[in-house]
Amino acid sequence: MFNIAIYSKTMKGRMEIAERRHGLSLRLRQALILVDGHTPYGMLRVMLQHLGEPEELIGQLSALGMVVSDYDLPEMPVFGHAGADDHSSIMQ
Repeated sequence: MFNIAIYSKTMKGRMEIAERRHGLSLRLRQALILVDGHTPYGMLRVMLQHLGEPEELIGQLSALGMVVSDYDLPEMPVFGHAGADDHSSIMQ
């Protein structure tokens, strides 16, 4: 995780704060509350330390789809293999 990354709540995360539908543990809920969309991860990490391992907490919230980082990249597209082994056109 990058210290300058900014984590924000997703729609699912905001709904969890309002409705408590997913039954988060108290420490995960508190961690989610601290994610504000403005605080860099380096500072957020310090704020989360009293709840447990910050990287683990953010990782769990991210895996649940409740937070996202401005450094999260979309998945790379899968390209077909058509012509991948044919290098004859490279030298022409």
